Amino acid sequence: MVRLVALLVVFMIPSLSTAHAQGFFDKLIERAQLSAGQAYAKEAPVPDTAKLGYDTYRGIRYRPDSILWREGGGKFRVEFFPTGFLYQTPVKMYVIKRNGTPDAAGAATALSASPEMFDFGTATPPAQVGFAGFKVTSPMNGQKFDEVIAFLGASYFRPIGKDQAYGASARGLAIDTAQPRSEEFPEFREFWLVEPAPGDKTLTIYALLESPGASGAYVFTVTPGARTTVDVDARLFMRHGVSMLGIAPLTSMFLSGKSGPWRDDFRPEVHDSDGLALLTGTGERIWRPLGNPGSLQVSSFVDNNPRGFGLQQRERRFDRYQDSVAKYQARPSLWVEPKGDWGEGEVRLVEIPTPSEYHDNIVAFWVSRWPVAKGQALEYRYRLSALGDEPALARDARVVATRQAPIDGNSKARRIVVEFEGDTLPTLKEERLVGSNVEVSGGKLLRTEIDQPPGSTNRRLFIDVELEGRRTADIRAFLTAEGERVSETFASQIRP
Repeated sequence: MVRLVALLVVFMIPSLSTAHAQGFFDKLIERAQLSAGQAYAKEAPVPDTAKLGYDTYRGIRYRPDSILWREGGGKFRVEFFPTGFLYQTPVKMYVIKRNGTPDAAGAATALSASPEMFDFGTATPPAQVGFAGFKVTSPMNGQKFDEVIAFLGASYFRPIGKDQAYGASARGLAIDTAQPRSEEFPEFREFWLVEPAPGDKTLTIYALLESPGASGAYVFTVTPGARTTVDVDARLFMRHGVSMLGIAPLTSMFLSGKSGPWRDDFRPEVHDSDGLALLTGTGERIWRPLGNPGSLQVSSFVDNNPRGFGLQQRERRFDRYQDSVAKYQARPSLWVEPKGDWGEGEVRLVEIPTPSEYHDNIVAFWVSRWPVAKGQALEYRYRLSALGDEPALARDARVVATRQAPIDGNSKARRIVVEFEGDTLPTLKEERLVGSNVEVSGGKLLRTEIDQPPGSTNRRLFIDVELEGRRTADIRAFLTAEGERVSETFASQIRP
């Protein structure tokens, strides 16, 4: 029988055996601040795992006898990923044992990896192996322990809820994404898993993040369910100034959808997310459909104290994907809700051309208006939710499809067709005719029209726009009834 090897560890955080959870985090913050004042050092990879290729790595299984907390009747268990393939840099793993009281953290125990913990199938096991990351399981769908969240690679982590399949990812931090300067990919170097009591419904995870530009202390509070939530508390300390610091970054994939691009494929749509949703500080709800552009495209949504933003998967019908393996209809919508005031800044959306569904090409994150400098300390708190749908977010009619086409006889013009659905629309009395408010900048608005598809209570808004030279046309539109707004705001661009 294979067992996790545990070693009692004493390191830079003193009084660990008697510290409460907050006390532990305070010491971790001090450690991150101290680290930021020192030169960045890259962690050495595990050499023996470099030969583990894609197919071999995918086939590796964690042995059941090695599962953390597999006994004791608790609601959480942990399995670990080995170093190999793209993940050759090891992370340090610790367990903080409970002393019997819910908020009393015991001594930190280091976990040691060994090849015997993993089933390598037909491949020859490496002589040595490290932990590349881990996944947490919990009985969300009956008694079976299903995956809830996984941390693997750099600062990436992926939460999912009940009946969902892995899709969009979150990151601890983004630095210089889509900037002339080379992007940094901060790494979670160390994790501390707080042993839950048998009746605990949440799991606490601490992490230390390192990057050439910053060091950070994180605490994640994970609550599984139909809407799995991850409460994040991040304390950042800058090693040097950076041109762009992305907070609460989300990463996804959009290959093709209703608006294109056309592909020779039996699947009508291929994407993990189909739009960026925003809830601004003033309460406006905005929907920006995603695309797979021909060149790098960066869009900014200026705001003050945002209430929420996220990469959403609104299309939930299997017939729109026709992929029973990938299960795109079950990919989660990730939603970020800031805690406290984040001030002035913008939600930035980055869309990167991709020829393959195996490459993430969508990134969204918050960027403060104010630059960050060497030695600066920052604090951000937010809740990240993995949604199967977004009824809690939807109030007025929402955009469910965006299509476009050329206009005959005018090579400079495009027709955008925006379809809205929602409980508001079928309840409108006949005399309350549905209208629209459409604004176009950088182009000429030629025509708008609204129709109702046969057999549906939805409304379609047709917007014809003519481009002006090489300028990009920005479009904002929403539905009205007797002058009152009855839908979220559709926001998009037409590029030459």
